[in-house]
Amino acid sequence: MVKYLFLRTDRIGDFLLSAILIKSIKRNDPNSHITVICSNNNYDIVKKINIVDEAILYPKNLVKKIIFFLKFVRKSYFFVGVLDGKKRSIYLSILVNAKVKILCTYKKFYKIILSIFYKIILLDTDSETKIIEIKNILEILKFNFNENDLNFLSTDFFTNSFFKKNNSKIPIDYNLFHFDEKWIYNKYIKSYTKIEPDSFDDLINLFSKIVLKTNKDIFITSGVIDNDFYNLIRQKFTYLNKNIYVLNLNFNKIFFFDKLSFYDLSELISKSNLIISNHGSATHIAATFNVKIIDIVDKSEEVFFHKWSSHFKNYNKINRESFIILSKKIINLL
Repeated sequence: MVKYLFLRTDRIGDFLLSAILIKSIKRNDPNSHITVICSNNNYDIVKKINIVDEAILYPKNLVKKIIFFLKFVRKSYFFVGVLDGKKRSIYLSILVNAKVKILCTYKKFYKIILSIFYKIILLDTDSETKIIEIKNILEILKFNFNENDLNFLSTDFFTNSFFKKNNSKIPIDYNLFHFDEKWIYNKYIKSYTKIEPDSFDDLINLFSKIVLKTNKDIFITSGVIDNDFYNLIRQKFTYLNKNIYVLNLNFNKIFFFDKLSFYDLSELISKSNLIISNHGSATHIAATFNVKIIDIVDKSEEVFFHKWSSHFKNYNKINRESFIILSKKIINLL
């Protein structure tokens, strides 16, 4: 057994990209044992993915952190990869014995002050895309990359089917619109272009146009942070069960899914024909299953988003603009 340790104590989308690297290692080294140290944000997903042998949650409590660090003193691995670039992960990785240690970071001065601890320090600017960075790590390990490594999830990942749980309440042929906090001006990055709908009617009008253009039902999924639009949907749509609401149109329906777990959200994304979303973990899930994507990004970060999405297939990118203009661009891409 060859032991690999990855530190990914950040967000779901970040881990999902790292899963491509993990799958490559699993394919190249069938004797590998993969351990991932996770955050509260990504732990539930990491522990369910079959290419990860052990998922460990990084603790929040100070005393538990000290105990956690002490457990890793003198532990031995073949490979340690600090993929999140966080100080806590750097400190922990220094305590661990490993033949190969790699640090991925945005901070140039780390390359000078930490070079004694790592075989390789990869700066974000060293690679045009994250896939190139993954290939560079594989080359260090003398492993190869295969396009199939991009598909690190399969349909059998969803063992407790959301559709089975809801029987005949929801259809199986639909498009998905992920309406999370990134649409709401005061809930997200305020330097980004505002895309919040001007009114509830404008929002429902967009949903209706998507249904009319595609002749398919549409699933609206929420984020975890409440907003006034969610409250209006709950009031005006018909309640089906604890987190599903529906609005009947002429021949199709608009379904609203209120605060699903990321696991259930991922299943809905995997079986959709199309996803419309601001760039994030939902986009990465859709890419894994080759679902058509309309990805909304801010123009100020086009280079950054290209770095993370260059490997996506069936992909369409549009910049954040006013809701009315953005709506027209979405409809034109359908």
